[in-house]
Amino acid sequence: KQKAELMTDKVGKAFKYLEAALSLIECGIAMETESPACKSAYSVYSESVDLIKFIMSLKSFSDASAPQEKIFAVLCMRCQSILNMAMFRCKKDIAIKYSRALNEHFSSLFKVAQAPSPCIARTTGTPSPLSPMPSPVGSQPSAGSVGSSGMPVTIQNMTSSYVTITSHVLTAFDLWEQAEILTRKNKEFFAQLSTSVCALALNSSLMDLVHYTRQGFQRLKQATKTP
Repeated sequence: KQKAELMTDKVGKAFKYLEAALSLIECGIAMETESPACKSAYSVYSESVDLIKFIMSLKSFSDASAPQEKIFAVLCMRCQSILNMAMFRCKKDIAIKYSRALNEHFSSLFKVAQAPSPCIARTTGTPSPLSPMPSPVGSQPSAGSVGSSGMPVTIQNMTSSYVTITSHVLTAFDLWEQAEILTRKNKEFFAQLSTSVCALALNSSLMDLVHYTRQGFQRLKQATKTP
């Protein structure tokens, strides 16, 4: 990574940064093996994704006219895609837990909303149990119990986390489809790579991803004479 920072050539710099990203992914794999909870691994995968995003920002590789740069873009996009799937797997159990809790919460709200108001509330003017009671003057709501939207803060936080976790899957599919479009323009290169290494898919392991990307990267460097 330090070598990349000293380089001025954008393509050469991008190549060096990708090497650093692959090493970072390997660190994450080792962490995940040591600790199945993989909280640390998630952070490393997230850092790897950010590094690859930075690589892609150095130059518009996907729009470049040179086929080698399009191939490089595919390798980067596939790395991002499979990393996002790995990040989702790290927090899948949390997403399932939150999904059940949110379903229960909103189902109960729906049932309450559909329930008819008690007749006594309409005839005597007695407040309905569903109607909020006026707060005494000067009273303060319990801290952090309800957000500005009227939704409990715990539900707001749970919803936010759930969206963040599940968005990894959507991002993974989106990047994979973008990469597939570019792959069609370099069918021979990727066909040979799949034959000699492995056929990469969205559910491929990170170890397969690193091996596949390294091999493709080496072939690409040989074609472009990049050190």
